[in-house]
Amino acid sequence: MTGVAGAPRLTQYSSGGGCACKLPQSLLSDVLATVRSTGALGGQDVDPALQVGLDPADDAAVYAIDGSRAWVVTCDFLTPVVDDARAWGRIAATNALSDVYAMGGRPLLALNLLGWPADLSGELLADVLRGGAEAVAAAGALLVGGHSISDPVPKYGLVAIGEVDPRAVLRKGGGVAGEALVLTKPLGVGIVSTAVKRGQAPAASVDAAVASMTRLNADAAAVARRDGLRGGTDVTGYGLLGHLHEMALAAGVAARVDTRSVPRLPGVADLLAAGCAPDGSVRTLDAALAAGWFDPGGLDRAEQVLLADAQTSGGLLLAVSPERSAALVTELRARGDVAAAVVGELTDGEPGTICARP
Repeated sequence: MTGVAGAPRLTQYSSGGGCACKLPQSLLSDVLATVRSTGALGGQDVDPALQVGLDPADDAAVYAIDGSRAWVVTCDFLTPVVDDARAWGRIAATNALSDVYAMGGRPLLALNLLGWPADLSGELLADVLRGGAEAVAAAGALLVGGHSISDPVPKYGLVAIGEVDPRAVLRKGGGVAGEALVLTKPLGVGIVSTAVKRGQAPAASVDAAVASMTRLNADAAAVARRDGLRGGTDVTGYGLLGHLHEMALAAGVAARVDTRSVPRLPGVADLLAAGCAPDGSVRTLDAALAAGWFDPGGLDRAEQVLLADAQTSGGLLLAVSPERSAALVTELRARGDVAAAVVGELTDGEPGTICARP
C-alpha cells in the first residue's frame, strides 16, 4: 500500500517512525523512578478505586467504578510509518486502542490527538482522520472529540477509554513461572517501516505490515478474557524483547524465547540484511545486552535485532498454562490472528532476565 501519486511522503517528515520514536526504555524507567520518589504519582493509597496506575506501571490505567465494571484509560500517538495517509490514520488509532485490549478490556470512547504541519494539505489531514475514525468504529467505540496543534512533524493518535471487569484485568505481572508465552502477531513492522522510509520496501512486505498494524487486538483480548488469563501485554516500541522484559520483571520471573517459533512478516530477513533496522530497535537491543538481562545464546545479530524490533500496533503477548497453549493458538488463528504462535515460556530465575534459544 503506497501513498497517492504526487502526494508528499509522510514518512520523510520524521527521523523515526511509529513506536520506534519512543523514549529509550531505560531512560523512561529512570525518570519515572525519580518522579515516584517524590510521591507525586499517587496511587491506591490516595484512591483505592485505582487498581492500576503508574506504581507499578502497566499498559493503561484501570479505575474501578463498582464491583463488576472499571474504566481503562490510555493514550498513544505516533509519527507516520507509511506514506498512505488513511492507512497511517487507521494504524495510529488501532495502536492506541491496543492498550485497552492489552488490559483485557473493550474500547468505549476515543479522542483524537493531532499534530499537523502547515505545509501539508487539508485533504491529507482528512484522510488521516478518516482512517482513525474507521478503526474506532471497527472497535465498536465512539469518536467524541480531540485536540490538535500545528507541528512540523505529523503526529496522530488517540486518548482511549474502555471498560473491563476489575476481577479479570490482564496485567504485565500476572504471569507465573511455567506458563507458555503466546504472541498473536508477527514481528518485523519496524523493519518494514524503515524500508518504506528508505524507499526499499517490497509491496508484499508493506501490504502484510499494514494488514497486521490495522488488525485490532479485539479477538485476542476476547479469547484471553474467556480463558481467564491474567498475564499479558502488547508488543510495541520496545519490541518483543523489551516488553517481555517488563512482563517478566513485573511477575518476578525470568523468560525464554524460542526464536525459531517467533512469527515474522514476509521479506524481513532480506530487509535486515540490507540494514533496514530502526535506530530505536538497535538501541533497545544494545541496552539489554549492556545491562545483562538478555542472553542471546548463539543467536546471530540479525535475529537479535528482530526480537528488539519496534512494533507499531503489535500483537498481544499472553501467558497461558502449557496444557492450554495449543488450543489457545488454534482458536486465535481461527478468529483471524493467523500468525499466533507459542514463542517461549516464563521460567524461574532472576526477574526480568531473558535467554534466547536459537
